[in-house]
Amino acid sequence: MSDATLVPLNRSEHMYWAGEGFLGPINMPFMMRFDRPVDEALLRQALRELTTAVPRLRGVIVPTALTYKLRILPDDAWLDQLFDDAYRVQPGIDATSRSALEHFHSAFINEPISLERGLPWRARFIPHDQTPLLVFSVHHIIGDGRSVVQMLTALLGRLSGQPIKSVPIESSSMVAAVTPHKWTQWPASIQGWWRNKRRDEQSSRGQKIITLASRRSERYTTTSVRYHELPCTSDQLKVLAKQTGTTVNNLVVAVMANAFLTLAPNDPQAVSAIRISVDLRRYFPEGQQPEFGNFVSSFTVRSGRQDTLAAQVQSVESQVKDHLSRYERREYALPLMFYEALPLMGRTLYSHFIVQSKAKGSLPILSCHFTNLGNVEAIHPKDAQARFTEIWPATLSTALLLALVNLGGKLFFTVAFQNDETDESAVLDFFQRLDRQFRDITSTPPPNPVA
Repeated sequence: MSDATLVPLNRSEHMYWAGEGFLGPINMPFMMRFDRPVDEALLRQALRELTTAVPRLRGVIVPTALTYKLRILPDDAWLDQLFDDAYRVQPGIDATSRSALEHFHSAFINEPISLERGLPWRARFIPHDQTPLLVFSVHHIIGDGRSVVQMLTALLGRLSGQPIKSVPIESSSMVAAVTPHKWTQWPASIQGWWRNKRRDEQSSRGQKIITLASRRSERYTTTSVRYHELPCTSDQLKVLAKQTGTTVNNLVVAVMANAFLTLAPNDPQAVSAIRISVDLRRYFPEGQQPEFGNFVSSFTVRSGRQDTLAAQVQSVESQVKDHLSRYERREYALPLMFYEALPLMGRTLYSHFIVQSKAKGSLPILSCHFTNLGNVEAIHPKDAQARFTEIWPATLSTALLLALVNLGGKLFFTVAFQNDETDESAVLDFFQRLDRQFRDITSTPPPNPVA
């Protein structure tokens, strides 16, 4: 692979590049704890081999005549210099203190990555005699959460003696996942989008969205990260999900909605608005599904107060199915194609719109953005020589970000919040409200199960 290898940016990656610095560093730092001592030299070698195997980890942003692209750097001595800057041992942190780890995580998520000059990732090894930690931060312009999980899988495999397989550079465009298969299907797609838009606007009229923000600011400052371990197991939630006729993901969304609603117990117009990530890979034509990169869209679920958990679950379930069916029918094609065209305006104007949307307060009001990486136990190879016992994922978000990971039967819940509008005390109070909701449903079977 030569130094002339240029990779186009898709619409999400253009947005990350336009927002980089203005929103803050758009990084995805994952904090992981090992279950046993790890040879630091072997970990360093594994990360170096991962940088060779995954070309995007060797990517730098370069300007072309009309736009920006990702240049894949050759694997040479100059790359070794950049690797030495990207990976370091981080002494002086109490690896047994969750508070110390949270504060380091918060500092790390705010640390810029030099996309034009250095490697688009950072890693820090936190030593400990028994259970050391690894912080692995990849810029979002390189991949999404699923891509990070792929890299962690390869890394743990290498620590167990398995070679790291090379990852090909695939087409980065998401157009094939969102547009109709035939041009004759466009009228039905646009008609469906218009019908959905009017229905969504009508149903949301007069609603008051609950947020943890206590003030409004005109610019972004810094992001903080906090950890929380939910007071229930994944097996308990599986049983409850089956009883209420839903998935664990939708059950968690319903419980989070009820936790937000406790903040406005006497307001009949109060609703939670939870934006949910959706992986577009499933919507690519058969045989064209990409593996590595950014292929995420989203939709918002609005939940008002319901009499029972089962009723709240049913509300969430019906909305999620409705939005996913819109992706199936390609009814998001028109608005998503509009976003495909935004990079044509150039980075300066795109950045201007991003900055102005914050200053004018025109961004959509949300209770939170929720992303669930699901059960990631499969990242451990058979006969693993090292395993993770904790995973705390995070990334920068314009709204309160809630990230959930299921590992070893435990549910790790990471919150990232913008300090300019939200206080830590509000986040800690929300943890308590969320815990009460989960304790209530796991101690008492839910009434009126949904068929």
